Amino acid sequence: MPHADDKMTVLLDTIRTVTDHLHEASNADEAFRSIAKGLREVSGADYSGVLLLEEDRVHLRLVGASGPKDIPKDEFANYRATMSIQTAMEQDVRSSVIMWETPEQAPEAAGAIMRKYGMARGMLFSIVYHRRILGYLVIGNIEGKPPFDKGTEEAVKVLADYISIAADSVRSEYLVKRDQEERHRVLSIAPIGIMSLDPKGIVLSVNRQMLSVFEREREEEMTGTSIFEIAAVHRSGLDVLVIQGMEGHASEKVDLHYVPRQDKAFYLHVKVTPLMSENGDVQGIVLVAMDTTSKVRLESQLERSYEKLTQTYQELERVTKMKSQFIDVVSHELRTPLTVMRGYVDLVEGEYAPKLDPRFGQRLKIIKANTDKLYALVESMLDISRLEKGSLEIHTEPMKVDTILEEMVNDRLKDAEEKKQTLTLSVDGAIPIVVADRRRMRDVFNNLVDNAIKYTEEGGRIQV
Repeated sequence: MPHADDKMTVLLDTIRTVTDHLHEASNADEAFRSIAKGLREVSGADYSGVLLLEEDRVHLRLVGASGPKDIPKDEFANYRATMSIQTAMEQDVRSSVIMWETPEQAPEAAGAIMRKYGMARGMLFSIVYHRRILGYLVIGNIEGKPPFDKGTEEAVKVLADYISIAADSVRSEYLVKRDQEERHRVLSIAPIGIMSLDPKGIVLSVNRQMLSVFEREREEEMTGTSIFEIAAVHRSGLDVLVIQGMEGHASEKVDLHYVPRQDKAFYLHVKVTPLMSENGDVQGIVLVAMDTTSKVRLESQLERSYEKLTQTYQELERVTKMKSQFIDVVSHELRTPLTVMRGYVDLVEGEYAPKLDPRFGQRLKIIKANTDKLYALVESMLDISRLEKGSLEIHTEPMKVDTILEEMVNDRLKDAEEKKQTLTLSVDGAIPIVVADRRRMRDVFNNLVDNAIKYTEEGGRIQV
């Protein structure tokens, strides 16, 4: 640390050096690094840093640091300047100071940073401009160094007051630059193409996605040139949208066909928005474009697939109609002779069966059973046809289910006996009367028993 009689000399030399650096600095980062270095020289501290208040007036950002070890700028990313500190330090026209002797006494996150870099004591100076805090100068010493004296405090206050005006200007430049960098980062990672134009159509900025649309590799290839110099802009009609934007009208085009060359084409969803001043003048134009080529091609494929499915469906309908017509014709043609056959079988069975040999009576029953089966099959085919046409009629009536089951089982006993199967009916208690279509109910039960007889092994037992 400089001796007391040398402090003024060091301070003046530092102010001159910082002034020269501020004039020579090519950007805000260099300027803040220069301030941090000068702060360390004036105070004789091991570490020094410059903290700026963010626009929310709460969060702080480390913009310059100097010390034996590099301190990353994100070290203070979570540091918050409490309102109590700001209120206490904004009372004076010039810089105020907070001093602490241990990391535990340090404000908030500063204590953790001090412990990390081996600092034992430190001081925080406000940078005040028009009674408004812009940020803070912070210094710290490692373990074993003597406390900061009053002369150091006054010297740093003078430096803080001196750089407050310059810091306000550099801070503004820094925030603008940071906003530009953030905007550029957002534009670079945006999933859509973004381009900004001046009122005459000159390209001001363009992101990576838009560069690929215009087949450029670097932003410099487009900035400063007129968008109307690109031939494909005229071929696609994009120039009309830009002209509308230059006239102060927002415009949009879905699936604009953009062809930069014969072997390459895009479909773009384009929106052009003019930026208007308070006087109603066009200050600039923002052009946003999303590549919809994949979507358009997919929609085209879906449309072709839909047409093919429609044709297939129509063909299926035609075949189904032919099938229904065939079933109608065949069923009606079979139904008439079967009705006649059933009539004669019933006549013979009623009038002549008692007079016939028992063997003929048994064969007559077989003829009747098979005729009934064939007739039921024809009726089922007709039911299918009626169902497809929506003309199937249901005739409901009260009935006893156990009676239908008994009739059905008796009718199928012969079929079961042919496979040496045992078919029995077991009704546990009284079954309530139901309202249903008698023939449909009989068909359902008959199909169930028929499947049981068909798929039960020979000699098996079937119980309903």
